[in-house]
This record gives sequence, structure tokens and C-alpha cells, in this order.
Amino acid sequence: MKTSLRCGSIMLFLFSMFTCLHAQVTLQANGPGDTYELIQSVLGSGTAGEVPDCGHSSFGRHITEVFDSQLNKNVFVFHIHVTPDNDRCNGSTDRQRNEIKTQSSSPANLKGSLNETVTYRWKFKLDAGFIPTANFCHIHQIKAGDGDDGAPLITITPRAGNPQKLQIIHSTGSGGTGGEVHSVNLSSFKGVWVDVVEKVKYSTSGTYEIVIKRVSDGVTLLSYSNSNINMWRDGTTFCRPKWGIYRSLNSISELRDEQVRFADFCIAEGNATCSATLAAPPEDLEVLSKKNEPSKEPAAIAVKVFPNPAENSSTIDLNFKDAGKTLVEVYDMQQRRVAVLINTNLQAGAHRTLFDMKSVPAGTYVLRILHNGTVITKMISKQ
Repeated sequence: MKTSLRCGSIMLFLFSMFTCLHAQVTLQANGPGDTYELIQSVLGSGTAGEVPDCGHSSFGRHITEVFDSQLNKNVFVFHIHVTPDNDRCNGSTDRQRNEIKTQSSSPANLKGSLNETVTYRWKFKLDAGFIPTANFCHIHQIKAGDGDDGAPLITITPRAGNPQKLQIIHSTGSGGTGGEVHSVNLSSFKGVWVDVVEKVKYSTSGTYEIVIKRVSDGVTLLSYSNSNINMWRDGTTFCRPKWGIYRSLNSISELRDEQVRFADFCIAEGNATCSATLAAPPEDLEVLSKKNEPSKEPAAIAVKVFPNPAENSSTIDLNFKDAGKTLVEVYDMQQRRVAVLINTNLQAGAHRTLFDMKSVPAGTYVLRILHNGTVITKMISKQ
């Protein structure tokens, strides 16, 4: 009887876990190089195309990856220069942008449809000396993907003034109304990492919730919700998020070159949530990437951890169907990285690494494997 109950519990856990894996999509930096390719491997073809590289080729790519000492992990850096950066060389001289987005070419589960609820989560950091403009300067947008897609539905906008503000702005579209629905003092956001959780129900009578907390201590810096807000547009077939920096050049003398850091993007549909990590059952999952339907094709990524639990070290065996860039990390349950086991390009086939536990306390840790844009996680325990 106990065995039957345990098997039933495991099957329920596996079902909910695979549902979560399919409903939640994450994008995380994995180190310098191939940044656009990494973004597009997750968000879809062309989703890193709104960059000012064409007008400022001497700088190189305007989205890079660096190791951030505060988060203790790799993050994305979005660069924008007062000159000569522009808006994708489209002839506009009054604005400039450096953004990523989902779009028509993105997988369906990354696009918001009518009456669907979608959760977005990410981290960002404005420089301590960040200078907003009195005109528009968006670091996040929710936009219609087509139809009445001119003005964004929602923006997060640093705004110049006395005091400087971080605004949540809403617009109902062409011929409609729009403006600030909430704001807080911008000073609390400068020089610190913050974690954003945003939840949208896409409908003309939709809902919108956003909470922004400081990463270092969990203090809430901004909270806003509206249970009856127009979050859809005429002629629209899907809505999508954008992240980066998109600003007006109408007050160019007041601006400076900026870098905005982003990390840990997540998109989750329906009842799925964007948690910091995905849990795994006590038993090893040999392969987390296999499909629901039976298949004789080898899985893209196979993982085995042994012994688990362990006292001094655990061996991690990996097997990749294809060659690619690989990052293997270990985090504690407070989301702090404690080890980087692999950070390099690996050939297809079998590979082995070791998690040395001698310097970490007893407890549960999260093993995270990123290979060619696919992320899987497993739990490792030290006795």
C-alpha cells in the first residue's frame, strides 16, 4: 500500500513538474560570447534585432554578458550611447533603442493571447548615476504584437523631475486614454538589483499586477494592481513583453551613455509561476527533456547524479545529443551560486564533472544545467 501511494505521489509530482517545465520559459546569461544567439534560442528568431549595432558597428554588440559580483552570476548588459546609437537605422533621429522582445516568430507559449494569464519575472539594475529624461525612457514594455500596436499597453519608465520617479504607465491605444497609474521615487532603484514579478490577464477587462522588490533584503519598493484594466487592443492577435532601454533624444544634452543590467528572465502561462528554481523529486530524473509522447530518438540532454545524497562529493554525468555552449552551476536554496562546474563549449556525447561538497554546509542544493538555451535542474543533497 505504501509503495502504491509513493508511486502515485511520484507520478503526480512528475506530471506537475513536466507541466511546469513546458509552461515556464527562462532566459539566463551564461557568460560572454554568442549573446544574441542565446537570446534567440529561447525567445525566437529575430528577437534580439532591436539593437543599435548598425549605426555604431565600431562598438560591437550592444547586448553583452558579464559576471556580476552582487548577484554572483552572469548577467546581460544593455548598452546605449547618446551618439551615434539610433533606432535600428530606420531614419528616426529623435529616439534610440536597445531592446529584446518576443514577436510573431516566437513560440506560442511566449506570446499572450486573448483571455490568457501570463506571468513575467526578471531582475534589473540601473546604474547609481542613471539619468532619466523628461521625455520617454522605457526599460520594459507590454505591447500588442499587431493590430493597434503603436503605443504600449504598459511601460516601466524612469522619469526626470523633482523628485525623479519610476512610473507604471498604461495606455488604452489609439484614440484612447493613457498616463501614469502608479509611481515611486527613483532613488531607491539606483545602484541596486531589483526583482520584478508582473502578472497580466490579457482582456479588454483584464487584470494587471506588479511587485518590485530589492534583491538584497526582499524589501518591496513598488506594488500596484488593477483588477479591471484594458489589456487588449483592436485587431491584435497576440501581446508580448520587451526589455531593454528605449529613450527619447529630444533632450539630448541632458543624457549620458548608460548601461542597464538584466538577469533571470522568465515567462509563465496560466497557473504556472516563475519561481527562482524548479523543484525535482527525491529520485533522479534520468532525462528532464524527454517529450510526453513515446519516441525512439535520444533525448537532447541526459543527466545522472550519484551518489545523492552524498557526504563529500557527487558525480554528475551528462550526455548531450548535440554540441553546444554549456554552463553547469550549483545554487543554494537562497538562490546564491556556490559553484560553477562547467562553463565552456562541449561536444556531443558523454561528459563528467564533480561537485565537491567539502566547503559547503549540509543541506539541499540546486544543480542547473544550461545547454544550447535549454535549462534543466536537479536537487543535490549533502548529508
